[in-house]
Amino acid sequence: MLFFAALVAFVMIAASMAATNPLGPYTVSDVTVSGLSSGAFMAVQMHVTYSSVVNGSAIFAGGPFYCAQADLMTAEYKCMKTYQGLPNVNELVTLTENDAKVGTVDAVANMKDDRVYLFSGSGDTVVDPKVMHSLQTYYNYFVEPSAIVADYNVNAEHCLPTDGNYGEACATLSSPYIGKCSFDGAESGLKTLYGQDLTKGTAVTANLMKFSQTPYITGKSTSLDDYGYIYVPTACANGASCHLHVSFHGCLQTQADIGNDYAAKTGFNAWAEANNIIVLYPYAKKSYSMPSNPNGCWDWWGYTDKNYAVNKGVQMQFARSLIKAVSGK
Repeated sequence: MLFFAALVAFVMIAASMAATNPLGPYTVSDVTVSGLSSGAFMAVQMHVTYSSVVNGSAIFAGGPFYCAQADLMTAEYKCMKTYQGLPNVNELVTLTENDAKVGTVDAVANMKDDRVYLFSGSGDTVVDPKVMHSLQTYYNYFVEPSAIVADYNVNAEHCLPTDGNYGEACATLSSPYIGKCSFDGAESGLKTLYGQDLTKGTAVTANLMKFSQTPYITGKSTSLDDYGYIYVPTACANGASCHLHVSFHGCLQTQADIGNDYAAKTGFNAWAEANNIIVLYPYAKKSYSMPSNPNGCWDWWGYTDKNYAVNKGVQMQFARSLIKAVSGK
């Protein structure tokens, strides 16, 4: 009898935990991604690799898929600075097509009807704006050019631009890399992805929830944090059909650097609340050996392993598992 009572109690506790799991699952109609800097490269990787699930991207200061080709020097001097010249877009397109043939990325035809937003501050000294132009050229091979919206004329440094009062001056290179630009990057990105009729709401503080990332992490050398955040609009929590948007922070925007401010202060949540968009914020962390990632970047040059950009990559599989947990897709 005691055993039965204990079993019933355990089942009730487990059911309660499942019911309050911030990751859901929820009723999700589609999935898009965004990111800044290393998170922008990560978002491109997610879009290309999982294009059967991910339907569009909003990229802030990133570059083409597999730009670094698993080489740190190439990452720094061809995909950020351009001392070695610009990324070879034709080569990267061919690499993408070859990856699709062997199944390490999804079929490139999936991207044909997707929408893409691109932002590069005209004063960006970290990722040369010309690299973002190369990304636009890359996307032109796979996405209808008319479905790509680009903003290259905002006088911004390396940041995710906002129209709020938090962060650094727009033209200043400084932490938290969330710029006071009188320009709402979240608005521009989400309207490109979901339509110009979006309206801005008010973020509900309680709807931004912390969750454990550890059940979704495989392997040891991952540089992934134990916790991430998810914003679930009230209507989505109550069963409405919603979009899922996954946004990846940049280098030096880890929780050790700026707390959860990337999840709380970049402007996505106010738009999410009014338009039934769940926003998932995965988090990387700093690591100093095995792997070496002292700035807490997402892996876009191969610090985890050579498969970092495709569906065999440990961070890619992690992010894909989060999407499946939230959406069932």
